[in-house]
Amino acid sequence: MSKEATPSRRLTPHSRRVLLALTSVFSPMFDICIIGHVTKDIIRIDGEITREIAGGTAIYSALALRSLGANVAVATKTAGDDRPFVNQELERWGITVFWQESEKTTIFENNYRRDNLDRRTQNVRAIADPFTVEDVAQIEAKIVHLGPLIQGDIPIDIISTIRDRNKFKTGQISLDAQGYLRRVDAAETVCPVDWKEKETGLQFVDILKVDRTEACLLSGCDRPEEAAKVLANLGVREVVITFGSGGSYIYTGDRGDRVPAFPPQEEVDPTGCGDTYIAGYLYQRLLGLQGREAGEFAARLATRKLEGFGPLKTGFDKK
Repeated sequence: MSKEATPSRRLTPHSRRVLLALTSVFSPMFDICIIGHVTKDIIRIDGEITREIAGGTAIYSALALRSLGANVAVATKTAGDDRPFVNQELERWGITVFWQESEKTTIFENNYRRDNLDRRTQNVRAIADPFTVEDVAQIEAKIVHLGPLIQGDIPIDIISTIRDRNKFKTGQISLDAQGYLRRVDAAETVCPVDWKEKETGLQFVDILKVDRTEACLLSGCDRPEEAAKVLANLGVREVVITFGSGGSYIYTGDRGDRVPAFPPQEEVDPTGCGDTYIAGYLYQRLLGLQGREAGEFAARLATRKLEGFGPLKTGFDKK
C-alpha cells in the first residue's frame, strides 16, 4: 500500500499549497486528526506563575496546523465543565472537535528556569480518562497524529485499530511518544520510564517524534544517529528527534539529516515548541516534502512559537 501523500516535487511551493487546499475541500477526510487531551497548563518560570493557559499536543499542534491552512480535527476528553473552554480554544479557529466527557481535565504544571528554557520539571495535578477505541472509531485523516501526555492516555490497541482501518487507504500514523515515557509518581511529579510495549506499538507508526532524552530511553543508545536506526528497525519509517535550541535530526531509512534551530528574537515560552515543530513537519509531509527541507520549515515554525506565550495561531510566513 502507498503511504505517501505526495504531490509531485516538480510543483512550486505555491502550487503544492493550492493542491492541498483543493484536496481538503473535496476529500471526506481531514488532513490531520490529532488525538490527545486538551490540558490546563500552569507555566512557572523561576518559581513564579507566568500564565495559566490551555495546553497539550491537541492544542499546540492543532492550532499551528490550522494557522498554516490545514483541515484539522482533534479528538479529546475533558471534564464537562470545561467543554466551553475547548470550544473557545479550538472550534472558534475552525478546528473540528470530537469531544468526549471525562471525570477530570488533565492539569500540568511546567516549571522552567530562565537561564535554561530547554529543560523543565513537570507535575500533574489531575488526569483525564484514557481514550478508548470507540472514542476514535469514526475518524479518518490523511495523517492521524497521536499525542499522549502520560502513560495510559492512549492504549496501544488504539494504534493497531487505526492501522487496521487504514490498511487499504493512504492514511499515515504519526506519534509523539512522550506520554508513553512518562509516569506520574505519588508526589505528582512526572518521571521518565521506558515504554514496555514499544516493539508492538512502533510497528504501526509511520512517523515518530521524540526529543533526545526520549530517543535514548526508547533505544538504549546515547547518540541520536544510532538511536534513530534502532527505532527505525522497530518498524518506524521516519524518525524525528528534537534537541530544543540544538536543532533536530531526521532519519528516513536511507539517510539522516541534521537540521539547525533558528535563533529567536526573544525566548518567551518554550512550552509546546516540540508540538509546534511536529506540526510544521507534518504539514510539509502533506505537501510531499521530507527530510531537511521539512525539518527547516518545522524549526522556523517552532522558533516563531518560542517568541510568544501560548500556541502559535496566526501570522507565519509559509514561504
